[in-house]
Order: sequence, then C-alpha cells, then structure tokens
Amino acid sequence: MRTSDQVAALEPFENMLVVSEVATFLGVKPGRIHAMIEDGSLLSRYATLQETAQLLASGRIKGVPGSGIRLIPHYAAALAADRRKRGWPKGLARKKA
Repeated sequence: MRTSDQVAALEPFENMLVVSEVATFLGVKPGRIHAMIEDGSLLSRYATLQETAQLLASGRIKGVPGSGIRLIPHYAAALAADRRKRGWPKGLARKKA
C-alpha cells in the first residue's frame, strides 16, 4: 500500500499548487493550510530544486523559505473545499424537541 507522500509524488508538477494558492482557493490563511498538512487532512510534498526554480521563474513564488516549498495536488485542494464546515449552518433552524 502506498503512503500519501508516495501518492503526491506521482502527481505531475503541472497539477500542483503552492500553499498561498490553496489558501486563496479555500478562503483561509496559509497557517491553516500548514496545519491541515500537519494533521494529515491535506496531501502535499516538497518541491524539488528544479520545480522551485520553475516556480521562481514563473512568478508563482517570490522567494524560498528555509523550510522549503510545499506542493499540494489540485484534487486534494478540491477535496478540502468540499469538507464540512465547523458549527451549525447559518440560517438553518434547529429542531425544537
């Protein structure tokens, strides 16, 4: 059985997003994306040196932090967008018992 890192490594570079792009897509802060990666609810992998150079050249990132660049598959971001939100939905009445 493959681990999530192995599955993410199989995804082509063209279908990967950086953390800031996923944060904008989901409407959350980048710190929340890092937390989702740490708890395993969002699949990711580190960018290689060639991929980092390509991201810099295309302007998708402005610099490289010491911890490296995380790449997230597009399908994983779409799955995260469909996840259930916390709390009771606004505008929906609860049944009175």
